Amino acid sequence: MDSTPSGATTRTWAEIDLGALRQNFELARGTGRKVMCIIKADAYGHGAVPCGLFLEAHGADAFGVACLAEAVKLRQAGLKRPILILGHTPPQEASVLAELGLSQTVLDESFARELAAQARDAGVQVSVHVKLDTGLSRLGLPAQGPDQGLEAARAMERLEELGGLVVDGLYTHFAAADTKVEEPFTAWQLENYMRVLEELNRRGLRPTWCHTSNSACILSHPETQLNMIREGIILYGLYPDSTPRCGPLRPVMTLKSRVVLVRRLPVGASVSYGRTWRASTETTCAVVAAGYADGYPRRLSNQAWILLNGQRHPQIGRVCMDMSMFDVTGSEVQPGDEVVLFGQGGMSLEEVANVVGTINYEIASLVTNRVPRVYLNGQEEGT
Repeated sequence: MDSTPSGATTRTWAEIDLGALRQNFELARGTGRKVMCIIKADAYGHGAVPCGLFLEAHGADAFGVACLAEAVKLRQAGLKRPILILGHTPPQEASVLAELGLSQTVLDESFARELAAQARDAGVQVSVHVKLDTGLSRLGLPAQGPDQGLEAARAMERLEELGGLVVDGLYTHFAAADTKVEEPFTAWQLENYMRVLEELNRRGLRPTWCHTSNSACILSHPETQLNMIREGIILYGLYPDSTPRCGPLRPVMTLKSRVVLVRRLPVGASVSYGRTWRASTETTCAVVAAGYADGYPRRLSNQAWILLNGQRHPQIGRVCMDMSMFDVTGSEVQPGDEVVLFGQGGMSLEEVANVVGTINYEIASLVTNRVPRVYLNGQEEGT
């Protein structure tokens, strides 16, 4: 049955189930902690502005983005809750951060000093969350082990004296919280974080928001859940380890398209570039208006399937930039028929990711801007 909402493109589109988004959000809120919803990278391809406004209306406490441009877009769209920039912002943007009420991650002490100097020169104060590098070895004050932890606490004490900065949060990010065999490492990272926090307490310092728990920790590490948690990939109904499973999460995105042509192929006919598939029997081939430029990965060639009129049909030949072909032999298929490429009823994003050799985060994020997002099940007050 055709489920395309009125006004949607007749080519390829992504349906975003806001009802599922809310259910996944409520799972995090059930922990009793404040919830920071991570909507960077256009909400992992789901649409940061519509998802952000929807989540704000339903009780999200804060949001996390990757960069200043993402935060500015959200403020311009009317998002009012606190926004934390998780990545780098040029210190020269201190006045913009202050004007828009944005919080900035402290990447290291030298960055903090530059940001504080720019804030003082502009006559403003910038909210910051200090990140601790407890084991990911990426960003943050080094805090791997007792010696670094003590120095991190001293560095934070120095930051408090700089002027121009208001330290509102202290956080870290786990390297392998979604991997059971790495649980000792996750415990060590948490120990590194708590060591710094306890030292700060002894020095009379206590950041308002303390957060270490990411999506994997929300699901399986309650000991990491301090007074705020960060809900990322599970907000979109996807599991952090990219393993398909039955569970409490509901996938939010479904990628759909349409059949544009149906044709009969004789025995021996080859399909698409490189002739990687050939008909061993007379075959009915459906051409679908979606390809890798839409976010349907080329790596799926000859390894995927679609849902069409309630039946699975294998993908044949190489996926093209704008089209893909499928074997629909024995089925009644017409141009205009709707297909599910992945998502509800079709291949899960985890299954797609496993074929491609990546993670579900990437598959969702790669659905391109030329694919309209159609928002469903958001007809509640405030949406």
